[in-house]
Amino acid sequence: MAEEAGTMHIPQVKLGTQGFQVSKLGFGCMSLSGAYNKAIPEEEGISVIKRAFSKGITFFDTSDIYGKNNANEHLVGKVNKSFLICILIFQYPSFI
Repeated sequence: MAEEAGTMHIPQVKLGTQGFQVSKLGFGCMSLSGAYNKAIPEEEGISVIKRAFSKGITFFDTSDIYGKNNANEHLVGKVNKSFLICILIFQYPSFI
């Protein structure tokens, strides 16, 4: 990650054979929904994810077990819906 004049470039990597590209640096969303700590307010979680996206992060890790009642997936989904774009969301199967 090179930083020039206050801007940071997050390298991208090709994922699979379908032409998808994602940031090499991912953002783990687990702590936003209270898996390890108290959940932060939804507006703050949305703000954090949007900030990461604005800095070039396009790879977000979420799971249905991060927070109560799929809270983490709903949070990430609300951000994605508000951007009206496609971001890659990596989901761990909950049965593991």
